[in-house]
Amino acid sequence: MSSQFIQRLIHQLVNQFVVKGLAESKTFQRFAVRTQSTVEEASKKGNEYLNQATEEALKATSTTTTATAKGPPQPPLRGVPGFFVAMGKEIRKDFSG
Repeated sequence: MSSQFIQRLIHQLVNQFVVKGLAESKTFQRFAVRTQSTVEEASKKGNEYLNQATEEALKATSTTTTATAKGPPQPPLRGVPGFFVAMGKEIRKDFSG
């Protein structure tokens, strides 16, 4: 029982010193700022890609609905555009009825 108490105490003390040391470290602060900017940039690029894929899927949906009305059935789209087309159809079904 006392070994667990000592273990927790040492863990808290080490944690306190490590956190304080990192908070005061200019190198760590630069690392944190660079990491944050990199994550924000990646998030922005991901959102742009997602928006582009959504637009392509919507365009593909509009072209496949007109194409299927005129001719033989078309195979479903594959990959990310296919996913968004299928998701769009499900959402429309959910909200229409």
